[in-house]
Amino acid sequence: MPSQATARPLAAPAARPPLIALAAGAVLAGVLALVQPALGLALVVAALVATLLRATPVPTLGRVLVALAAGAAIVGPNLAPPAAPWLFGFRILIVLLGLGLVGYLLMDGRLVLPVGVTRAAGLLGVWIVWSLLSIGWAGSPLAALRWTALLTMGAGLAVGIAVLCRSRRRALWLLGVLAVVFALACLVAAAEIATGFTLPTSRASGRLGAFGATSLFGNENNFATYLALTLPFFAVLPIVYRDVRIRAIGYAGGALCLLMVMTTGSKSALLAVGLVLAGMLVIVGADRERRGRLVAGGAVAALAVLLVVPSVLGGGIIPLPETTVTKFDFNVLFAQIETQSGSGGVRASLLDEGFALIEETDGLGVGAGNAESEVQALANFPGVGNLHNWWLEVLVTGGLVAFALYLAFYVSVLRGALVAARRATEPFARYLALASGLAMLGWIAGSLGPSTAIAFAPMWVTFGLAMGAIAYARKGAA
Repeated sequence: MPSQATARPLAAPAARPPLIALAAGAVLAGVLALVQPALGLALVVAALVATLLRATPVPTLGRVLVALAAGAAIVGPNLAPPAAPWLFGFRILIVLLGLGLVGYLLMDGRLVLPVGVTRAAGLLGVWIVWSLLSIGWAGSPLAALRWTALLTMGAGLAVGIAVLCRSRRRALWLLGVLAVVFALACLVAAAEIATGFTLPTSRASGRLGAFGATSLFGNENNFATYLALTLPFFAVLPIVYRDVRIRAIGYAGGALCLLMVMTTGSKSALLAVGLVLAGMLVIVGADRERRGRLVAGGAVAALAVLLVVPSVLGGGIIPLPETTVTKFDFNVLFAQIETQSGSGGVRASLLDEGFALIEETDGLGVGAGNAESEVQALANFPGVGNLHNWWLEVLVTGGLVAFALYLAFYVSVLRGALVAARRATEPFARYLALASGLAMLGWIAGSLGPSTAIAFAPMWVTFGLAMGAIAYARKGAA
């Protein structure tokens, strides 16, 4: 009769790295380093990363990639090599994430969307399908394919962020990554204001006396819109939390956002800030159970008024150039629209031409990504191809169907976030829902700033955080 020791099943030998393959790879990298040093170094780095990630579970790796992709998306083309400016770090990460997801599903992996995200993700999916169909009647199929690819990447990032936010710890980690990127953007903007330094990706690069801070975003309007979308995540902190340290972070971060917006001269961002503050007071004041928080909300709004109004009128803590003060003058905008001159005249003309294109296509749209080429082909070309209006771009490119899908998605997510902010009992759930809901509210006006928003990462990050807030709040309620 065998002994107890021999009767036990033998344990499987511990997994060991393929030493022969590693040795062969090291030799290959060494040979390449002699001929092509950069290629050899890249191979070594890739081998090290593959070895380190070999034991990492696929879902964990996916969550890390989503957080890194969110940060890289905001940094944008600044993470691209000079020889290939189109190869952003975000695009690499999002493609790797997509390929990893496909491989994970093929290996019998399961991806379950959180409750509250399914409808929004479904609307985005139908919108992508419709965009693909529009390639069939688009004047430039290549432009339509590129626009659809950008739509797919942005929607994938938003859904990935929503899935990540199911966990409080992971959501906090994501917010930490975004906070680091925000600090970097503000540092670059401060250097730009103080020294005239600009990144190579800025449209002001190489120009003396360039107008407005552009930071990581290439132009001042995009930077201002990013700040307007970030503002609620600071402004809500003093309302939700009573910790003095957290409130101090909220006041300081909100003040920094407002001061940076003032340096850009963006009227659309100023309108977005107004919508955020007004919506905050209305939502907090309408909550009878927490109406005492209206005092904190009033303090935030009062601080914003004290910082913004004097600056718009030519005073303020940071003296603004006369050109910046003039840009904030809405009377100038109305005069430009009336006389069909300047920026206001161009925007009014683009609005008229956009509606004319919808009428000519019987509401079908000109096809994804074809708005710019169609506007440039007009006999009375207004001088600017981009529509400078995200709502109008969705309507002109995808027609009434795409506009209805986007509107349904937007209203569904905005309503869900605001309802979650009112019903949530946990402070973090209330904070995430209220901040993301107010950011989406500000996007109504903020979307008028960028020339096009299909590749504007802060929009997709905001959508993802709002969807994640809904999922997190419903998970807590369940």
